[in-house]
Amino acid sequence: MHYLPETTVSHPDMRNRSGMARGFRMILVLCICLSLAQNTFAQQGGLNLSLRDTTVEAVIDLLRSRTDMNFIYNHEELEKCPPVSVTVAGGTVEEVLEQCLQGTGLTYQKMNQTIIIAPLKENPAKDVPPKETRKGVLKGMVIDRDSRVPLAFATVVVMNTDPMKGSTTDELGHFRIENLPVGRYTINVSYVGYEDLMLPEIFVGSSREVEITVAITERSESIGEVMISVAKGEPLNQMATVSSRSFSVEETKRYAASISDPARMVQVFAGVTGTDDATNEIVIRGNSPNWLLWRMEGVEIPSPNHLSEEGFSSGSVSILSSDMLATSDFYTGAFPAEFGNALSGVFDLRLRNGNSEQHAFSAQAGMLGIDFSAEGPFKKGYEGSYLVNYRYATLSLMNDLNIQVSENALPNYQDLSFKVNLPTRKTGTFSMWALGGQSDDNEKYIPDITSGEDAETGYRDYTRSAMYATGITHVIFPDDRSYLRTVISHSSNRSAETYELMDSLGHLGIHLEDELQNGAYRVSSTYNRKFSDHFTFRTGLTWSSLQYDYYSQLADTSGNLRSYVGGRGQTGLLQAYLQSKYRVSTHTLFTAGLYYAWFALSNDHSLEPRLGLQIELPNQQKLSFGYGLHSRHENLPVYFVQIEQEHGTADYPNRDLQMTRASHFVAGYEKMLGNDFQINTEGYFQNISKLPVPLNPDKYWSPIFGGIGPNDTLANIGKGRNYGLELTVQKFFTKGYYGMFTASVYDSRYMPADRKWHHTKYNSNYIFNLVGGKEFRWGENRMVGLNGKIIWNGGKRVIPLDLDASIASGEAVYRMDEIYSRKTPDYFRIDMGVNIHFFSTKTEHILSLDIQNVTNRRNAYAEEYDPDAERRVYYLLSGFIPILNYRIEF
Repeated sequence: MHYLPETTVSHPDMRNRSGMARGFRMILVLCICLSLAQNTFAQQGGLNLSLRDTTVEAVIDLLRSRTDMNFIYNHEELEKCPPVSVTVAGGTVEEVLEQCLQGTGLTYQKMNQTIIIAPLKENPAKDVPPKETRKGVLKGMVIDRDSRVPLAFATVVVMNTDPMKGSTTDELGHFRIENLPVGRYTINVSYVGYEDLMLPEIFVGSSREVEITVAITERSESIGEVMISVAKGEPLNQMATVSSRSFSVEETKRYAASISDPARMVQVFAGVTGTDDATNEIVIRGNSPNWLLWRMEGVEIPSPNHLSEEGFSSGSVSILSSDMLATSDFYTGAFPAEFGNALSGVFDLRLRNGNSEQHAFSAQAGMLGIDFSAEGPFKKGYEGSYLVNYRYATLSLMNDLNIQVSENALPNYQDLSFKVNLPTRKTGTFSMWALGGQSDDNEKYIPDITSGEDAETGYRDYTRSAMYATGITHVIFPDDRSYLRTVISHSSNRSAETYELMDSLGHLGIHLEDELQNGAYRVSSTYNRKFSDHFTFRTGLTWSSLQYDYYSQLADTSGNLRSYVGGRGQTGLLQAYLQSKYRVSTHTLFTAGLYYAWFALSNDHSLEPRLGLQIELPNQQKLSFGYGLHSRHENLPVYFVQIEQEHGTADYPNRDLQMTRASHFVAGYEKMLGNDFQINTEGYFQNISKLPVPLNPDKYWSPIFGGIGPNDTLANIGKGRNYGLELTVQKFFTKGYYGMFTASVYDSRYMPADRKWHHTKYNSNYIFNLVGGKEFRWGENRMVGLNGKIIWNGGKRVIPLDLDASIASGEAVYRMDEIYSRKTPDYFRIDMGVNIHFFSTKTEHILSLDIQNVTNRRNAYAEEYDPDAERRVYYLLSGFIPILNYRIEF
């Protein structure tokens, strides 16, 4: 068929399609014009409504559909309103709201393109603070929870102010709200196409600007209604579905006797306990403290605690000051695929940025020592900032005041940490960070020989430790759907001990001497992409170059020192993962991931699946499930236990140890009662395989209990199992008070070479915690906080003392074949704390007193033998410990 050049259409079918296309285009243009006309008409006062016996929320939904206004309200408050009738002809949004809210006890306020609906105050003048009330500033950033991309033109409203205060984020997602009277506020964040988020009880002081980062979730395209969620401890990592929660800096300061230490603070969470009063070791669900992963800014770091000994103890108090921390995550099982080299839990710590607009300082002094911090901008108009903190502490001050922290130890420590944030216009944001500290502890007992004391009971135990970690982090957003984060870091930790025993003549001689040093260079890169509101994908790769330098010497029966640990060199750990999140429907979320690790020292590989599922049910209920296979290599000194051969060479029987594996199964149920009360319960089972234990069936020690077993040949033939049930009942901090009750019942056992199940050292069987507090104003510019904590745990597991054998030998003899079969009496402790805030212009003073163990109960830690009385006695922990502190912020 031939067509003339001038002919546009010649085939009948083509003419019909062309006509249909023109008709479709005309209808589309007409619809757009009608839509624009409707919006313009509505904005200019052209609303026509006639509604009878409907709900207030239905009227608001109709207004939202016919206008470009955004509405913020409390769903529960609107549900209580009686049916309303509205009739307007050519009316405005304001006229409609006045009619539908009449007699409901609610009122509204317009802010830009946002209307806030709130209860009508009976006497607004009563709540207006006097002019002399100190003021503060709230600022921050609003970002997409999945892509971490800043959101421009989001609305941020401070709900409980009169008149209402608020702000809109700029092109970079930043907002700023000034002249807020000192106090606590509920913040509502809204953005078109996203779920509204409510943050309760944000504290605004007078000394420094309060900065928050708010991550909100995009609504699924299938969702028609507006979703309003309340921030209630959900993890920052959106890939986590079970056994995870976030914690704020304020929580680390709020809990009684936590001394601003996050490790001590989390010991009241369900399934978590400590090992004694003097340390901040974390036992999670009956697992070894050595199985916990510490991360800083997305990379693994050594235990960031003072007096930490490699493989023996996690430490006593955090090196990192709470002044440096941002809101961080804590995991207790079945964690996502990006977390590797961990079996029990993860502490995913994040450093906050310093204030980029003004300089701020703080100083504090107390019974634990002194503390200084500073932050501020580099220059006006640039968002770069610095943040630095230094601490020096000594517990010898308490001993000087006759407050017995321990029997005779006088630990000292100091630390320094900083972060420099350097954003650029085109190449992303660079940050440099570091933390480090050193500590020592000199424990000794010198008997008085002249008064008849046995000289051979004398000893001296001098320990030293140090660690640091530093890195450069780069974050860039290639587009508005993804980010790339790369971290290059170096870390090092060192512990040394000299243990001396006294002979019958009163002379001290070395019984044990060791020095253990580790170093690590790490390169880690993570790419995250949000493909849609349904699907987010993340992948990452980390290479760790591990250096080690160890030696340990132990005196034999003749008093000669013999080496039992020795090694110097380097090895590596390769980690890679894939992780995805898929929102199956409005109420169902599924996560899946795959983690891979290669440990070069033993040439061991591990491929590990990770799965998670969340199902939201009616009436604010949620079901959650999680599964994960996890692995971790042992503390490196375990691999370098050496056995001397007859010809003078050394054999290293543990060099080929594989990584220990643990399969985690978790199921949970959550119920919210209102916006501030939550009930959460989780059941779990952990199956542990390839556990290193001695090949000799008559030996029972394992690296999970800490330390190094001289002359032991280990093999991955052991097993372990932990299972339990946890309950958390929590009232979040609202209306000036908070409370939390946690209960955990569990069983933790392991199987060494004798093929029998034994209790682990950490199997106390039950844990109960109760924490709470009340905050109230004392005058216009003072605030008082009262906090309390009760801890009740099952007793510590001990190796039973064989009393008859001990009496016969004149010294302690233990039944190793019944390892950890006996428990000490139950552990019970009450802590109290009080703090008073004094607000003045640009300055805040805080006076606090925390009392650990108010009732002075001396809990039992271990079982010992008293040769004089020929009886079994308990080694007792510390009693009453008051901690007084003064802090100034300016």
